[in-house]
Amino acid sequence: MKTFKHVEHPEIPAIKQVNANGARHYETPFGVYISITTMLHKLPLTPELAKWREDVGDDVANYAMMMGARRGNKLHSAVESYLKNEPLQNMKQNYGVIAAGLFELMQPALDKIDNIREIEQRLFSQKMELAGTTDCVAEYDGVPSVIDFKSASWMKDKDSITNYFMQATFYSLAWEELTGEKIEQIVIIMASDNDGQMHVFIEQRSNYIERLKQAIADYKSLTGEQIS
Repeated sequence: MKTFKHVEHPEIPAIKQVNANGARHYETPFGVYISITTMLHKLPLTPELAKWREDVGDDVANYAMMMGARRGNKLHSAVESYLKNEPLQNMKQNYGVIAAGLFELMQPALDKIDNIREIEQRLFSQKMELAGTTDCVAEYDGVPSVIDFKSASWMKDKDSITNYFMQATFYSLAWEELTGEKIEQIVIIMASDNDGQMHVFIEQRSNYIERLKQAIADYKSLTGEQIS
């Protein structure tokens, strides 16, 4: 097992997660901001996802999403413990067979992480009036990165995870706004259980800043309200 180095960074104001209008928000020093994940989920479905939901029906789709969320939470718990240098014992018993298998798939990529700034850090942007919790801010293969860990039933391609890139881009921009450290690289580490694949998607935030701005504008137009 690798031992990860953790490094200091400027202090980030603490924010509190709250429920407002039935959606996840965060109380910040400047107001209550909606979660970036919640905002993106409120936008219209992609044609592919809309067709899938239509084909399988709402009950099956909702169940699949619920099970996916549970799988993801267990995997995140295992990854968080590993990056915090906590002992990982009885993986299958403590995290479940699927999460343990996904973690094993991810471990070679996880071992490329070091000089960790934060894990599960709540961030906010006064400029964008958004908030959220980033999985990890660290170096990946020696490059400062915002890193997200994702699980899936089947491996996805880059074009189908634009929301993940926009989400990570927000975390990168919010991190810079709060700490002054500019982080250009965003990394999505994904493992899938049905086909047993692991893939690392590496992008530059500059490719997704305009898409993020458009998503914020679309949300405002859709709801007729401000983000906060």
